[in-house]
Amino acid sequence: MLAELSIDDLVLIAAARLEFAPGLNVITGETGAGKTLLAQAIGLLMGQKGGDELVRPGAARALVQALFESDGATLAVARELPRGGRSRSHMDGLLSSAAAVEEALRTRLAFYGQLEHSRLLQLERQLDLLDGAAPAELAPLQEAYAAAFEEARSQSRRLAELRGAGRERDREIDMLRFQIGEIQAAEVRPGEDETLLQDRERLRHAGKLLERAGGALSLLAGEHEAAALDAVRVAQRLVGEAAALDEALAPAAQRLDGLAAELDDLAALLRAYLDDLDDDPAHRDALELRYDRLKGLMRKYGSSAEEVLAYAEESRRRLAVLEEFEADEEAVAARVETAQAAALAAAGRLGAARRRLAPAVAARVQRELRSLAMPHATFTITVSARGQGWDALGPRGADEVEFLFGANPGVPPRPLRETASGGELSRAMLAIRGIVTLGDDVETLIFDEVDAGIGGVTAAALGERLAGLAQRRQVLCITHLPQVAAFAERQFAIVKETDAKAGSTVTVVRRVEGEERLAELCRMLGAAPDDGAARSHAEGLLARAGRPA
Repeated sequence: MLAELSIDDLVLIAAARLEFAPGLNVITGETGAGKTLLAQAIGLLMGQKGGDELVRPGAARALVQALFESDGATLAVARELPRGGRSRSHMDGLLSSAAAVEEALRTRLAFYGQLEHSRLLQLERQLDLLDGAAPAELAPLQEAYAAAFEEARSQSRRLAELRGAGRERDREIDMLRFQIGEIQAAEVRPGEDETLLQDRERLRHAGKLLERAGGALSLLAGEHEAAALDAVRVAQRLVGEAAALDEALAPAAQRLDGLAAELDDLAALLRAYLDDLDDDPAHRDALELRYDRLKGLMRKYGSSAEEVLAYAEESRRRLAVLEEFEADEEAVAARVETAQAAALAAAGRLGAARRRLAPAVAARVQRELRSLAMPHATFTITVSARGQGWDALGPRGADEVEFLFGANPGVPPRPLRETASGGELSRAMLAIRGIVTLGDDVETLIFDEVDAGIGGVTAAALGERLAGLAQRRQVLCITHLPQVAAFAERQFAIVKETDAKAGSTVTVVRRVEGEERLAELCRMLGAAPDDGAARSHAEGLLARAGRPA
């Protein structure tokens, strides 16, 4: 429950500390004293926007804090509005996002103000309220429908994507087939770009290579007398003969043997190179054409032969996927038809349950209305289909729900949005609130101006209804009715105090009990605290509510 609310420098409130009790708590005060500021403080904690206009004149910031207690656990939340700066939210003493604080509070309190009254007139909200009045029966059907509806939407989106992208897909398929065919026709080999580059450079310089490699071979093993290999062989023979006479020359003979063998191998290598060196113009032209073709593929598909081949492989995979999509379209269309049929069937079951339960829910609301001093009130609920087929379905089914209300005998009920006055709407909201489980998972209900347009006997009935709600959870109510205030476990009064000399006005909030509570009830009855009749009336209200005078 909401254990404490603290407000500092919010508009006209300099400082206020409200410690709430379990059960019914009421906040009263003269018109214009600032009762709605308390509702505004709660709204700020719930994430409503606020700026410098909410900071009390002369103050540097406005601060709203709340402490919740539940089963031994506590939660402290705060909202700070610095003048000229961005607001900050806190949760358990740490900075937090406004959304996180709001989410935490929504599990602890439900706020009902004039906005909720107006929302009651919306057909979508009336559907929510009907479903909330019979959750045990409707929740499983809602879950089954939601799953079927989402599956049908998912399959429908996939089919639309397949059909919508058909022309683009066909273009991509044609492009991929062309690209794959172009690469396959070229018969690209890994590393071919580097090999072709080397061969191309060799053929471009074939004349110089023949001249230089051939000249070197001639010097090594040519036909003339100065050939190096012949000279080395002669030296090899002479030193070999000398080494036979003097072993000291054996190392030199061995080195000459190795030199002769090395020169012989080198000459063989040069001969083989010259034999392989092809300077045929036809071969050179063919190689240039091959190089240009590969270079063209590399410009389009990759910077190397390997990248071109990798592009072709990836294109084959993409092509297989696209071709599979074509084959899938018919299968997806069949799945869409099945899923939509399942969703329609689930919507039908949900709608049938709503139509079956609506009269009982309406009868309960009607009884509540009559207990709120509307003895002739009639209340019915209609459930109708929005249309036929898949197009009629929405996230909540295919049903439209409308509340019909009649306040006077002999007048048939008409749509609530067309007939209810402010007071009747307030009572209708409270009557529905009394039976609907929306918010039953929260411990605190806050009502702002739920008594709008209500007075007399109806006000006492409203107080009883709020007291009944407060037996199951904590209720906070901002009210101007003494008949309602008398039922409260704890009452707070808001007073506006003006200092003419200082030229300042502040709003003060204090708990009233005993004589102060009697005085406040007298004020609410329009009389002075020492008015005997008013005092007697106030005591009677407290006695009827079972509260001490």
